[in-house]
Amino acid sequence: MPDPRALRIDVGPFHLLPTPDASTWTAVQERGRDGAASGTGGAEGGTGTVTAGWTDWVAFAQRVLQADAFWRDVEARGDAWDEGFSAARDAEARNPYR
Repeated sequence: MPDPRALRIDVGPFHLLPTPDASTWTAVQERGRDGAASGTGGAEGGTGTVTAGWTDWVAFAQRVLQADAFWRDVEARGDAWDEGFSAARDAEARNPYR
């Protein structure tokens, strides 16, 4: 069985590749169709790469999860406000926030 630390990890529009010394990993942006960069970001005509230690990637993933949780909370508050506002405009509608 191959060493799992030597396998590529695919994460959405980029993947993590272990470096030869196995102490760091390099994130490489995947290329889109016809060699165009997929998604947004990256240098014009180039491939964006970042090399960091495993603890740095874990910290980065934690920050992404925190940002996602924050965004979901903001979206939920906006949805609640929209529901309350629309219910307040209709006298016959039940407003769940009063």
